[in-house]
Formats: sequence, structure tokens, C-alpha cells
Amino acid sequence: MRLVGGRLLAVVCASALVLTGCGGSTQGSPVASGDASTESTTMAAGPEPFDPCTIPKSAVTASGLDVSTERPDFAGLTTYPGWKNCTWDASGTSPWYYLSVMSSINSIDEYLRSPQNQRQLPLQVGSRDAVRYNTDYQGDPPTGCDIVLDVGGNLIIFALDRIGLEDVLGDPCAEVQRHATELQSFLPA
Repeated sequence: MRLVGGRLLAVVCASALVLTGCGGSTQGSPVASGDASTESTTMAAGPEPFDPCTIPKSAVTASGLDVSTERPDFAGLTTYPGWKNCTWDASGTSPWYYLSVMSSINSIDEYLRSPQNQRQLPLQVGSRDAVRYNTDYQGDPPTGCDIVLDVGGNLIIFALDRIGLEDVLGDPCAEVQRHATELQSFLPA
């Protein structure tokens, strides 16, 4: 069994906690139900983030990812309100990395202010403005690389990291940029 980025789990969960904890507002109004001694509250549903698992399987395969390894809730990210993700391993007999595409209704500016998102570099992904960065756990030289975009009010993150302790067999930043460029047309406008 392969190990898959436990460090990514920690970083993504920490980011989700920071972003959900600092949101500052809730939507909806508490609604009482039952008698006065058995009171409960419910919140109205807010906007849903884009679901990366809706990217067509043919596009995922064409980008060099193995659709049979799809994980729609890698690292338990969707347990945090306002987040969705989908993860695939690279294709081939000995893949060295996986790609997670994560989506959130949180702000890109808020996300990039996190001190764990280092070495930020503005770039273009297709016609979209984006920022490439490394998280602190990825080391130097990095064993992974991430790209974040603001897409139709959704924060979209393409996060590439090595599988377990596999050797890094290429440039993680070049690989994540290639995948982001090939898959960005399937994101919301």
C-alpha cells in the first residue's frame, strides 16, 4: 500500500480550519423546532463550491492522470464546510505524484495570506490569473507544487505532491502547471 501525503492532509486541513474559522459570517437564521424544552437550530444552506470530480474522465485521462485512482474526498477535506476536492495519481506503472483539485467558496486573498503558502509567483493558467506557490512542508527543493486560481467566485487549488516517499522524477511545478492548463477549461467561467 502506498503512502499518500499525510503532510498534505495536515496543510489542507489547517488551511480549511483557518478559512472556515475566519469567515466571520454565517448565512441563514436559526430556526427553532419542537417544544421549548427541545430546541434545535438549523442554518440555511449557502453556496456550494465547484465539484472537481465533475471534470470529465476523458480530460483527466488525457492530462496523464489515472481515473481508476480517483478519490473524491482525499484527506477528509469535505468535512470542512465550503470545500470539495478530487484526487488522482499520475498514470503509468510507477507514478511518483498525485494531483488534488480542491475547490472552496473562500477568498483567494485570504488563502494566500496563510504563512504556509510560500514562494508565491503570479502566472497565467490559460487566460486566467493564478498564483503558484509551495507550502512549507514541501521542502527546498520542493517535492510538490501548488497553483491557486479565483474561478467564478470559487477558490480552485491544483496541488501536486509526491506519493509517499517516492523519488521526485520531474519538476513538480512544471507538472502542476501542465495539469492546471489542460484542465482549467473544465472549471466554472
